[in-house]
Amino acid sequence: MSENFEKYEQLVCREDEVSFKLKTYQEMISELLMLVHKRGMRVLNLPTVEEVLTMLHSAETTYRSELLDIRLAKTILSNRIGESE
Repeated sequence: MSENFEKYEQLVCREDEVSFKLKTYQEMISELLMLVHKRGMRVLNLPTVEEVLTMLHSAETTYRSELLDIRLAKTILSNRIGESE
C-alpha cells in the first residue's frame, strides 16, 4: 500500500472524528438555546449563558477550520494518488 494511500485513510478517519465533534458542538449549542427559550432569564444568568455559548461557538469554529484543512489535504492526496496510477 502506498504511503499516500495510508495518509489518505488516516485523514478519512480524522475527518470522521472531527465531523462527529462538530455535530456534538452544534447539538450542544442548539440545546443551550432551547434551554434559554424554555427557562428564560429568570432561572438562567445571561452573562453565564453568553460565556458558555461563546466557548462552544469558539470550539466549533476551531473544528470547522480543522475539517477544512483535512478536506484540502485529502483532495491533494487523492490528486497525487490519481496521478501515480
